[in-house]
Amino acid sequence: MNGLKRRQAAWLAAVAAVFVIATALPAAAANSPSLRVAFIRGGDLWVLDLHTHESQLLMTHTGIGPVHWSGDGRLVSSGGRIAGGPTLPTTELLWARTGELAAGVTQDGGVVVWTPQETTRLEPDGWGSTSVAWSDTARLAIGRTIYGPPRNQEIWIWNGGSSPPVLAMNTGVQEPYPVTWQGNDVVWWDWPNSASIASDGVRLYIGRATVGRVLMYRDYVARCGSKLALAAGGDRYATHGKRIVLAGRDLSRDPSRSWVSPACNPSGALLVAAAGRNWEEDRFGHEHRSLWQLLPVRRRLTHPPAAWTDESPQLLADNSILFVRMKQTSRRVKGKWYLTEHAGLERLSGGVVRTVANVGFTAGASQPLGFCNYYGHYLWPSLIAPAP
Repeated sequence: MNGLKRRQAAWLAAVAAVFVIATALPAAAANSPSLRVAFIRGGDLWVLDLHTHESQLLMTHTGIGPVHWSGDGRLVSSGGRIAGGPTLPTTELLWARTGELAAGVTQDGGVVVWTPQETTRLEPDGWGSTSVAWSDTARLAIGRTIYGPPRNQEIWIWNGGSSPPVLAMNTGVQEPYPVTWQGNDVVWWDWPNSASIASDGVRLYIGRATVGRVLMYRDYVARCGSKLALAAGGDRYATHGKRIVLAGRDLSRDPSRSWVSPACNPSGALLVAAAGRNWEEDRFGHEHRSLWQLLPVRRRLTHPPAAWTDESPQLLADNSILFVRMKQTSRRVKGKWYLTEHAGLERLSGGVVRTVANVGFTAGASQPLGFCNYYGHYLWPSLIAPAP
């Protein structure tokens, strides 16, 4: 037994019964993996086939995600739970782009890696892990911060198999958080060790090069073929001062609007985003965004009714667009405030918008109001995930 196997021995028994995973999704799922969407509704995880319009309940009491698919489109996770499989000691499982390989950071800063055959403690609790991100070739970037002494702000790379992670760079920043890859370079945020400071934007790096300042939301950074698109701009208001930048070039070119949530198809030939009035909104819920296509040609795609907003565009394999159309209302009950998101999961195809599911919810009492909306940014990217 090699060193890596010894570190995982305590975990193997916990996942011995993963045979049920093969039955987690309907048999038809293998026929159209790219036209399905997983989403959380009422705290439960559902999967919807956009061809047949059939939906299936996968898990109950799944919380608020984040929801992710395995690279082969056969498995779905919410937080650290895999539908039909085990619950792992992490709040988010990130899946490799192919196969059934996942990793997550534990609550105490370790790293866990999962396959249907075994679970591995890649790094122990207390190691200082911040976040992980997979490359196209299943290399895992791991951020690490130890305030010491000694003081370490590093990015490590795991190349898979029984080899241990190796140090890739000393970053010299407060806390490096890998978010994705561009080619052989890790894309990462510089977390300033302060939620208040970070809420007004952090530096984004590709390798050692700074490429912009962004809010620390995963849907503000998108891979577009070999390039990277980002919703650039500091200021905690998502409705103020944001623009879509692709490989250093401003594609939005309209300062009257604040542009967020870029989304691309795999080749990068099609790029869409959401945009609304450029202002520091006086009340959250007044975003009133529309969807725009910025590549290959610029055009407005949607016109939501007054008081509604179009959020979180995501491109499907057939280049149709999945998004959320919603409005936010609030009410006070016995001295406590409740926010309701009236929301439909919409699909834009052939110029026609159709509702495919209801994804609305009410938050309050047991959840902070920021659960719904934080300075104009919504939680939808954690609650909704199209299959790869």
